[in-house]
Amino acid sequence: MKKSAALPYILLTFCALFWAGSSVVGRHVAGEVPPLALNFWRWLFAFLIVLTWTWRELYKHRALVRAKWKYISFLALSSAVGFGALHYVALQYTTAINGALFQGLMSICILISALVILGDRFGGRESIGVILGFAGVAFIVTQGDLELIRALKFNIGDIILLLATMSYSVYAVFLRRAPPELSSSALMAGMFGFASLYMLPLWLIELYVFDRPVPMNFTAVWSIGFMTIGPAILAQIFWAYSVSKVGPGRAGYFIYLAPVFGVLLAVSLLGEQFRWFHAAGILLIFTGIWLATRPKASAAA
Repeated sequence: MKKSAALPYILLTFCALFWAGSSVVGRHVAGEVPPLALNFWRWLFAFLIVLTWTWRELYKHRALVRAKWKYISFLALSSAVGFGALHYVALQYTTAINGALFQGLMSICILISALVILGDRFGGRESIGVILGFAGVAFIVTQGDLELIRALKFNIGDIILLLATMSYSVYAVFLRRAPPELSSSALMAGMFGFASLYMLPLWLIELYVFDRPVPMNFTAVWSIGFMTIGPAILAQIFWAYSVSKVGPGRAGYFIYLAPVFGVLLAVSLLGEQFRWFHAAGILLIFTGIWLATRPKASAAA
């Protein structure tokens, strides 16, 4: 595979890494850093940072941005707000096992959304890839014990996670309709700006109505800093670029890597043990991605 053809898949892999880190950090600071504050400040800082190198492009295409403001606003609502805010709120209530299961469902939701909205169809090989990928996720989070599935209990956090997953799948599909005149960075700058605008009243409600101020400590600084640079700026730009190259359905398979990276991060950062079911699940996931994304064999001349 040529470098140019491989680049979207490399960037999608980094997206999964950043998203896994987002979940790990979000769970780690739950109860200390308010979820809506975390989401508001990361998008505001992301907007200010990306604006430093995209403002000229945005100004050049200001007429296009004005014409497409509803579309860019919709991307912000479905991704940065609909997924980001709900994701961090859900992490206040749900378990890590349930969170990983819903994260694995996102790829399937994207395929279904692409089928319903765009009419994209996927064949038998892609279907097998989806099944293997989700089986790998389920193998990891249930530790190879199917009895754990029966013991799973779902709460309000799981309902919120489901809504967040559905919201992001719609975002991933509509992202394909992005105007080609705007670079991925410029598009994300516009989206970050709208996200900050929509998150502001939600953060103020959290702050003044629910009395949840942001603590002025190192935990708040490093967690917001990581969420800004990794999951917000780099992951969103990488995702937008990759979806424009390979489409939302194929890009969605790489979300299966997030639970894999979540396990690796837990092992390396939290000292948890790497077990046999982790290896089996990772093998299933990579097999599924390989089946779903490898080029179709050319017809004989």
